[in-house]
Amino acid sequence: MVRFALAIALVLAAHACSESTATNQPGALARFEVEVSGEKFVVAVATQAQAEAMRARLQSGTRGVVIGTLAAGHGGFNAPWAWHLTTQSATTADLAIELCDGRPSMVSADLAYWLGSVRQFCPWGARVTREL
Repeated sequence: MVRFALAIALVLAAHACSESTATNQPGALARFEVEVSGEKFVVAVATQAQAEAMRARLQSGTRGVVIGTLAAGHGGFNAPWAWHLTTQSATTADLAIELCDGRPSMVSADLAYWLGSVRQFCPWGARVTREL
């Protein structure tokens, strides 16, 4: 019951946060669409190095790990999801632990768990599909 109440509180907080967040999050340099298992989400990056890593993955067309720290709300760029990867943390990686692997819908289905326990999202089969 406590977990359910926490989940409701987080969803309400995420909605409130998403309503007040501007479309261009401060510090966001570029945004990229990412596909994993037929589902899409958007990441925004804050540095040139992050943007270059995402562009390299986009140009290669290869699947791999896109990783970042989870935060509540869509951040102004990851709608309709009620979560986003922080702009300072989103990047690509060669390997990641299994705990943070999944699909965007898995994060949304148990948002309180992902935000409170896992804290990162790192889908292994992610493909950067385009720069927005």
